[in-house]
Amino acid sequence: MNTATTLLLVGLLSAPAARAAGSTIAGTWRGKMYGLPAVVLRVKDEGGTLSGTITFYFLHRKTESDPWEVDTKHANPLPLLDAKFDGKALSFQVSHKEAHPPRTLNDPPSSFQLQLTGEGQAALRNLTEDAAAGRKDSKGFTMVRDPR
Repeated sequence: MNTATTLLLVGLLSAPAARAAGSTIAGTWRGKMYGLPAVVLRVKDEGGTLSGTITFYFLHRKTESDPWEVDTKHANPLPLLDAKFDGKALSFQVSHKEAHPPRTLNDPPSSFQLQLTGEGQAALRNLTEDAAAGRKDSKGFTMVRDPR
């Protein structure tokens, strides 16, 4: 094998990894409420194929005067369904089958959107809940990507 062929093969084989490492949406995104973890979104970009999970944490307090607490024992990562990125927003669905609070096991998946708002910053919106509540201009939930 000559040098030119070797360089071409190395370039072709490393292209998907380079693309994933430079993806503007891939990574771990975190949102907090009351200074506590509320949601974690993990997005993988493997050669242009997106996958990942989202974990919602249940925040509670015993009385109105007690501090907020987070329940991490019952937080289950849910797979992202039909994830698509248009360069500005990641759209995906999450099944209600394990989501909190479950309505019924037959509910259709909820639609979400992670809209990039700045370097390492985004807004997460539950499009299904926004539509049900008649919210057209929801700002969403602030998310920050972990440093790479």
